[in-house]
Amino acid sequence: MLQRTTRLFGLGRYFWDALREINPNDLRTELERPVTIGLFGRPGSGRHTLAQALLGQDQPDLPGRTVSINDVDGAALAAAGRLDVAFLLVDAAEPDWSAERSLAARLNASGLPYFVVATHADELPSPNQAATAIRAQFPTHPPELTAVVDPRNEGETRVRLVGPLLKAVPPIRLALAARFPTLRPAIANELIREASLANAQFALMSSLPALIPVLGFFLGGMADILVLTKNQAMLVFKLAAIYGRNVDDKMAILREIMPVIGGAFLWRTAARTAVSLAPAPVAAIPKAAIAYGGTYLVGQSARYYYERGDRPPPDVLRSFQADARHMYGQLNDTLKRRFGRPELPAGPDEPGAGAASA
Repeated sequence: MLQRTTRLFGLGRYFWDALREINPNDLRTELERPVTIGLFGRPGSGRHTLAQALLGQDQPDLPGRTVSINDVDGAALAAAGRLDVAFLLVDAAEPDWSAERSLAARLNASGLPYFVVATHADELPSPNQAATAIRAQFPTHPPELTAVVDPRNEGETRVRLVGPLLKAVPPIRLALAARFPTLRPAIANELIREASLANAQFALMSSLPALIPVLGFFLGGMADILVLTKNQAMLVFKLAAIYGRNVDDKMAILREIMPVIGGAFLWRTAARTAVSLAPAPVAAIPKAAIAYGGTYLVGQSARYYYERGDRPPPDVLRSFQADARHMYGQLNDTLKRRFGRPELPAGPDEPGAGAASA
């Protein structure tokens, strides 16, 4: 127990050193950026229901901010003010969409990203008719920015729209997470996936200097420790921020989160030692996969804590670990196909082994 505690303290020091380098002002600028989402549609088209399902609110917190509900007449776009993204709702049961097409032309001219969303498809003889009508009447609109939803079904509405929304407006994701709690889980998962991939890519590249005797060993090892740990610290810092923690108090963040994610770090040495037994060209690929899985487990453990206020219980950790091992296999297969490597040894299958990265 004493040895484990000592190692955890040492890893916490690495994490703290990385955390100290993060500038909270940069993150605060992203978090506090004003954001307004506009919803346009005829009365009865489901504007308020969609706003409630997707964003958890259908009224603005402040005039001209957060959510803007509008009609589809000629003055609607001007009345909405400055927007970051818009949803144009079309009632599938309404035979004439000329007003919606006219507004779509104005949205196109403005350069504003917007979704065309059909509602009330259940009132048609076949719900598929709504998607066909959107393609026919909005032929140039990107398919990824169109959807047919029943906004009364909150779960399905979020499944259909949240992912495409975050891809359409990546610069405002942190601001969206700060303002709309319903979007936080999806944004947190996206941040975790991105950080995991970034660490996997860096672990792969940092293994290349190991092919250079002596000098490569130190370059690769130092890069692995410093960069991977800093990326994980930045991920945890962003997660803390979108869940309302004070980003100015870094020590409080460290004290709060280190017991939650510390177990993931403890597997780093064992996994890296096991991988290092393989020749450098072969070891690079499992190192990348371990970095991905480790970052994933750190991020998911932090997300769980910030959402629920408690550490993940053993069964939840096991599910995270299973996900990490699954991703290890997927990434391993992808890299082997890309680089033509021979069959690699299986990833560590001990509990938490998928988290064994810096």
